[in-house]
Amino acid sequence: MSEELLQRGFDKKPEKFGKWDFYNIGSTSVRALKSYGIIRSVDYGNVESKKVDALIVNKKNVIAVIEYKQPKEFKTDKQKQAAIMQEIVVAQKLGSKLIIATDTIESVWVNALTGEFIIDENGNNLKINFDITDEKQCVLIEKINYSINEKNNQILPKELTDPTNLAKSIWQDIWSVSGATPENCLYTFVEIFIFKYLSDLGILRGMFSFDTLMDMYKTNTENEVLKYYADTVRLKIKDLFPYNPKDNTTIINGTIFVSREQKAVDGFGTVFKKVLCQFRDYKKLEHIDYDFKSKLFESFMKESISKKNWGQFFTPIKVVRAIEQITKDEIKEGAVICDPACGVGKFLLEPIKSRLERFYTVDGDEVTPKITIRGFDKGFDKDEQKTIILAKANMLIYFSEIIKENPSATKSFSKLFNDSFTLKTTSILGTLQDPIENEYDLILTNPPYVTSGSSNLKDQIKKDGTLTNYYKINAMGVEGLFMEWIVRALKPNGKAFVIVPDGIFNRKNDKNLRDFLLSECNIDGIISLPHNTFFTTNKKTYILCITKKNRLADKQKAPVFTYLVSEIGESRDVYRFDIEQDDLTEAVTLYGFFKGNKEGFKKINHDPRCKVVSIETFETEPHWSVDRWWTKEEKIALGIEEENKSIDILNFSSIVSDISDTLGGFSANLNEIAGEKTECILKEYRVEELFDLSVKTNSSKFTKDFINANKGDIPVYGASKDSVSTYGCVKDNLENVNYFENCLTWNIDGSMGKAHYHTGRFSLSEKVIPLVLFHENAYLLDINYLMYELESQTAECDFGFGNKAGKSKIKNIILRIPVDESGLFDIEAQQEIADKYRKIEEIKKAISAELKRLQSTSISL
Repeated sequence: MSEELLQRGFDKKPEKFGKWDFYNIGSTSVRALKSYGIIRSVDYGNVESKKVDALIVNKKNVIAVIEYKQPKEFKTDKQKQAAIMQEIVVAQKLGSKLIIATDTIESVWVNALTGEFIIDENGNNLKINFDITDEKQCVLIEKINYSINEKNNQILPKELTDPTNLAKSIWQDIWSVSGATPENCLYTFVEIFIFKYLSDLGILRGMFSFDTLMDMYKTNTENEVLKYYADTVRLKIKDLFPYNPKDNTTIINGTIFVSREQKAVDGFGTVFKKVLCQFRDYKKLEHIDYDFKSKLFESFMKESISKKNWGQFFTPIKVVRAIEQITKDEIKEGAVICDPACGVGKFLLEPIKSRLERFYTVDGDEVTPKITIRGFDKGFDKDEQKTIILAKANMLIYFSEIIKENPSATKSFSKLFNDSFTLKTTSILGTLQDPIENEYDLILTNPPYVTSGSSNLKDQIKKDGTLTNYYKINAMGVEGLFMEWIVRALKPNGKAFVIVPDGIFNRKNDKNLRDFLLSECNIDGIISLPHNTFFTTNKKTYILCITKKNRLADKQKAPVFTYLVSEIGESRDVYRFDIEQDDLTEAVTLYGFFKGNKEGFKKINHDPRCKVVSIETFETEPHWSVDRWWTKEEKIALGIEEENKSIDILNFSSIVSDISDTLGGFSANLNEIAGEKTECILKEYRVEELFDLSVKTNSSKFTKDFINANKGDIPVYGASKDSVSTYGCVKDNLENVNYFENCLTWNIDGSMGKAHYHTGRFSLSEKVIPLVLFHENAYLLDINYLMYELESQTAECDFGFGNKAGKSKIKNIILRIPVDESGLFDIEAQQEIADKYRKIEEIKKAISAELKRLQSTSISL
């Protein structure tokens, strides 16, 4: 045990560095840090006896290792390099990507994964001096950790381009003239996006470039420019990136500006120009946010009337990244990786994004892959090809830097895209039509899960003797058929990480499927995800981790890793804001330790959300819903369930009597309020006469990502029921952001028709408008009175999603304001009435609390 930790009190209360813990220690070994629970209790091998000068730690995760040197020992490059090498193995063992070596006057920042200096956004070695008192450096360190990896030493650009809001705007323009579905509007947006993107990368040049097309408007009509795009530019893109003859898909397949016959659509020249102008006015498309495609897909899906058809394809990026981290050590040269229901391709592209140059080499015009990825989706009509096209476009974005450096190899890249993602068009079975066996080293997927309609697939299988012998288990639902395909398609010792619904683990009719999994595979882990993890469904799901046995006779002896996730690091609603609680990342971290020592992990695991379960439990239990294997007491301790003690009928009768007395007291209070008449004259005013409705709120560009990228102290309120919930906090005085102080706000969406009074300086989402009093009325009107009166007068307005509560809807609403005999505003009468409203609201809340208490009481007979 370390005396230093005890003497300085670090065992109980470390120093803080922003939101992280800072340990300035020079005489404490890694073993002692482990013993005190400051870092994870795992085997660190030959570095356990090493001592480190300082650590930045977040919940036992080492963020950075700091090496302090005397100035005389830190003068030359050789001395600095020695300081780095002294800590690089320790940092790697501790799981830290960052090393900082400093003499407090000068500092060097190093990527522990590569041993190279960290490069700033301008391409220079990072020169900032490390200073524990400068909390702004927390943001820098967070950015470094986000940016660097085994391939990259450079801090990513300050703002990766995320054109999601541009896509939303363009969707409105396209939809207004075509009436096309959001899906087809998305299709068309992606085509024009690819055109602009290839131009900005320098792949499309001269007569085929975006700038050339824009210049044509000087001397040509709008319809002539559209025709030139359809007849010339579009053909050039398809020449550079040829279509796949197997399924006739390319990276562009929009059908609104250009018909299925590949002709310009007459009359669409004006809106085509408008769309191009929006792209022209937008920033250059070079450094594209990798998440853009997923965000874009989600935003269009929210607009879609056919969400149920899209839900199977959309997996939250947090879940994709979790599976990416779990599988990063499984992807080696020569590996064959598959997603049989690939959607936009994230499961296949995310794990390789930082290792493209390692896995793909370019020699002249030829691209040679050292791994193989295979993504499949099914579709029969052009409208059903959208996900494969998005997957190919997605792959183009991931490969953009390599393509930019090798512009003559576009045809070879196109072949790679076509080989990687294929549309299955010959059968309603899609991927399931092909009885693949022993082909894939790794399968990563979120297959569709529905039981209705699966009978059609089974009927199709019965018509084919080969498929009948292949699908022997008779599992329920489409997901059951996919699970059987996945197991059979894996090579011996191949691994699969599959998102499955709870039905597979619970249904009695799927016991055969669970027995099949036990027979064919080793069950490595099950991670329980919370309800509403997925945007389109509240379905309960799990991440199932399996390894196909080398021989059927092999019996599993190793235990199974299980983890109970309550939060995935983002809100589980349509907004998807980052939140602090992130059990999923912790699950992934612990699973990594478990893989290295399955038998010994149970002894060092201290996380109550994690259980290491014997395989015998899976063989004997009637279900595999692992979250049900935590006791009620354990869930109460984790805060997942509240303690609910049963009482007998007599005690319940006593509670009812108490509540009755309380309600009687409330009744007396209400009678008292009713008897206190406020004598006043009421004068009617329209809302627009009292409030300056020209004051603007923020635009749709004021997004979650923008708020997260500009964190500060100014709260941002959304259209919530209460007045305290925020979307987060942003910096003050940001360009193009509107701020407000001490005023009412009005929800035009979300909790529509709700007014709040916010004090101090704040900002608002696009779904909330500020109600700022005209200056001359500011000291004559009571804000709280106006809030209650506004809600009272709008209660019958029937606001809803088809009748948004915007300015135009409320500007003529009449508010009754107390005035004196001279017709001037009576501030005292307003305050008196507002106080009555306040008391009534408090009584309503108290009554609601008592009723909840009554309903939550469990009675034992």
